[in-house]
Amino acid sequence: MAKANIKRRFIFLKKLSLNIGLLIVFSLILTFFLQFRCFGDLGDTWSFVLKNSGRVFLFNSFIMFLIIAIVYAITLKPWFSICVVSILTTIIAYVNENKLASRMTPLLPEDLELATEVGSLTKFVNVGGLILLFIGIISIIVFSIILSRTTKRFFILPCYLTIKNNGAKKLFIFKRLVLLVAFCTTFVLSTSFIINNAGQKYQHVDLLDTTFTAWNQERNYRENGFLVGFLYNCGKFKTEEPPEYSKKYIDKIIDEYDSIKEKDNSARQSLSDADYNIVVILNESFYDPEILNDYYQYSGGDITPSLHDITQRFPSGQMYSLDFGGGTANIEFEALTGLTNYYINTVPYTNLIPKAGDIPSIATWGKKNGYHTTAIHTYYGGMYKRNISLKNEGFDNFITSLEIDNPKYEQGSEYINDQTAYNEVLNVINNSSEKQIVALITMQNHTPFHDILYDGKRDFKLKNAEKYDEESVEKIETYFQLLNNSDKYLGEFIKELDKSEEKTVVLFFGDHSPGIFQEAAEHDINLSRLTPYFIYNNFGRDLGDSLPTTTPNCLVNTLYDRLDVKKPTLNYILDRVCKSHPILTMAYYMDTGEPMQTKPLNQYENVTYDILSGKKYWMNSSDW
Repeated sequence: MAKANIKRRFIFLKKLSLNIGLLIVFSLILTFFLQFRCFGDLGDTWSFVLKNSGRVFLFNSFIMFLIIAIVYAITLKPWFSICVVSILTTIIAYVNENKLASRMTPLLPEDLELATEVGSLTKFVNVGGLILLFIGIISIIVFSIILSRTTKRFFILPCYLTIKNNGAKKLFIFKRLVLLVAFCTTFVLSTSFIINNAGQKYQHVDLLDTTFTAWNQERNYRENGFLVGFLYNCGKFKTEEPPEYSKKYIDKIIDEYDSIKEKDNSARQSLSDADYNIVVILNESFYDPEILNDYYQYSGGDITPSLHDITQRFPSGQMYSLDFGGGTANIEFEALTGLTNYYINTVPYTNLIPKAGDIPSIATWGKKNGYHTTAIHTYYGGMYKRNISLKNEGFDNFITSLEIDNPKYEQGSEYINDQTAYNEVLNVINNSSEKQIVALITMQNHTPFHDILYDGKRDFKLKNAEKYDEESVEKIETYFQLLNNSDKYLGEFIKELDKSEEKTVVLFFGDHSPGIFQEAAEHDINLSRLTPYFIYNNFGRDLGDSLPTTTPNCLVNTLYDRLDVKKPTLNYILDRVCKSHPILTMAYYMDTGEPMQTKPLNQYENVTYDILSGKKYWMNSSDW
């Protein structure tokens, strides 16, 4: 009897070992297949396999093995488990391949969360491909059945139904549960560092000798593999909860500012009664070089004459940028939502908004008041997950570089120019009978600033070029040329609006200075962060005089006040915050220390946390 038990255990362990070996082999095959479908090139796939001594590929394969193993622990049927995961892998590879081709963005967890919406995933497929996919799935099933039958004596473990002894049955079930728990636990522990990532723009991972990239998921998937990239996007970035945070505290804030709003809004025009379009323009690296004339004197005349003409005729001021030479997505987030990144200090577009659901913005307020909402970005929509974040901000339409017909580029540039961008805005306004809120994020002035632009033509020369190395001079003078053309297109856009019968208000601002003015930044970081902004209208509305210097979170609130329109409750918190702390960014307080935490700042911090990371009491109760 004892010898028989030992023999059965030996056979069980032998077959189990063969099963595990089979799963390992197919995990390597399926991972290679998945990466090949991602790259679409055998050479690139092999380069990925061999990258960093194969660490990244092997780790992706390990994740694939655990997925198959979890299915196997439930069924104890190796070929069935491989068949199920192979079919899922084939479908995912197909959808991902088509999404990359059509949107330049890989398949994200958020796409699966939206799968219940009609067309959310079907827009990434085509009929011909579906037929091939169907044939592939049938082939996988047929081969799995054949291999299962022909190798039955090597791999099939005893079935629960064939065991007659109750004690043996319980032991068999226990073994399966042990396997399932072991594989699930290993999966959770092995992937926790990916899912619970720091959410940084770049994060080096010593274990894999690779770098996670938050801002560009196409790059993140390409460098780290589909499975690692997908898991990276599964986590929810955790922000620190303010000590006062509770439903009671948020309700108290709502009651306080609803009361203020009710009194103030009675004297304001409802935005629903407004008969004009509203356009918010974030112009990439648009800067006024005259601000830094003490550091960079130049010849050739006024680089931004259109800007100076507009700011002479309409209210204007300077925005204090959150960053120097970058940080566009965070600036865009603050400008459109009125929320702040000061307390959370992350990239909300990639780490918070995709999983936060609806959040308040100029678009959500506009829709409540009869506006149609459109966002335009002259680059790929998946960059910084704008395709998800802007939708959650309330923009119904999103036009990217892929939807723009006949785009124009500056000579030698890879980015769509501002002329094309402004024409898209005009198309949206002129081709609709409804009033529009349009948010435009441009790309023309983005780095790099190399001599290839305009074939080296430079109309604006540095007078003090001897102070800088040749490469710096090339970049600065090329940027001046690029900026001058950007300014020209801005002037043309405003002239088109001047002639238009469509009443339109424009809030325009540069997001940050280019990162090439290093000397100025080293000597006066505050000066190098100031970018121009103005509020224009084409129907003779008096919008007041100069605008306050402020960070982007206060811009739209300033716009509402100058238009004298009713505004949501959140903006009454901003009234106090923007008055006491018009500049709210860590860089500004680096030398002086953090500002004293006032009641409005505390309320602002709690509301921002509630909307982006908390229970969303604000969204359920307040008229946002």
